[in-house]
Amino acid sequence: MKIIITADLHYGVGNNPKIVASFAKRIIRTRADVLILVGDTFAFDTQLLVECLQLFVPFKGDKLFVAGNHDLWTRGTDSLKIYEKTLPRITKQCGFHSLDEKPFIKGKVGFVGNIGWYDYSFKDKNRPIPPQYYSSKQWPGVVSWNDGLYVHLGMSDNAFTQRVNRKLKRHLALISKQVNTIICAVHHVPFRQLLRTSHTSVDKFLAAFSGSIETGTIIRSFPKVTYVFCGHTHQKKRAIINGVTAINIGSDYLRKRFEVIEI
Repeated sequence: MKIIITADLHYGVGNNPKIVASFAKRIIRTRADVLILVGDTFAFDTQLLVECLQLFVPFKGDKLFVAGNHDLWTRGTDSLKIYEKTLPRITKQCGFHSLDEKPFIKGKVGFVGNIGWYDYSFKDKNRPIPPQYYSSKQWPGVVSWNDGLYVHLGMSDNAFTQRVNRKLKRHLALISKQVNTIICAVHHVPFRQLLRTSHTSVDKFLAAFSGSIETGTIIRSFPKVTYVFCGHTHQKKRAIINGVTAINIGSDYLRKRFEVIEI
């Protein structure tokens, strides 16, 4: 079984629709059996999501979708509704299976994943940045994290992280009883080894919004997981963690990458 994984298409940013369209053709030519999009496919305008997913209509294999933080961006007030209602509806209409809703099985291989989130567990503990800077997603006069402007979940980041981590654990437990091998895909970073390299204080501040240590702990507790994929930080990383191959795809706004594995 050939599986192709990509992330961070960010369809609609600048002139990148042409880049993404060409990239989609490359993916289709691989003739893979399964395609996984691991988050940040679009932002704000759901028509962009439809246009992007339609690029993959000629792909003959199974198509799986994972949400990313940009996919929840809204100038309205309800990102949770987008996550739990809008995205599953649109992806289904476009021929994709939403892993955020439920796992997927092909043969004896299970696919599990969701958006993941961040609980500031990757923050730099050696720098005394006030906690409210993280919760507000702003280091005044230095840098801000745009989720603070455009993501409205109606709960704290920690609460949402716990919510999606509980779901990830349920899905992993369910699928473990039915398959021999599990591929896990989460948009946010689950392992420290996959974080973006930090050079400055700003980098270290933004690392707090990269993911959750607990997500990785949950994944490692299921021995049938053999591969873990993420995106989000736009820097390619690869590590072997307790025998699990963990890969951060490393796409960014204009430069696109994919990984291919054979199971």
